[in-house]
This record gives sequence, C-alpha cells and structure tokens, in this order.
Amino acid sequence: REPKTITSHEFAATALAIMEQTKITSLVVVDGDMKLEGIVHLHDLWGTQMM
Repeated sequence: REPKTITSHEFAATALAIMEQTKITSLVVVDGDMKLEGIVHLHDLWGTQMM
C-alpha cells in the first residue's frame, strides 16, 4: 500500500481531516518533490488548538 501523505505547507486542519476520513493516526510529510520531510501523528495535533 501507498502511505497517505501531506505536503509540509498544508494546515494542521487538513492533516486532521485526512486522518479522520481515512481512519488513520499518522501521515507522511513530503515536500513538493515528494521527498520525505517527516511524519505527523495524531498525538502531535493534540498540543494544538485543533482538538
């Protein structure tokens, strides 16, 4: 399977929406060339005002 990805310039709200829609807890963060920049986990968003 292909991992779900998000670009580094997307908002946290977008990441949360993707996680909720696909019922996953983390996304691979990539740049515009699809190179790995990191991983964002649902727990990372807990510290924001998103949740």
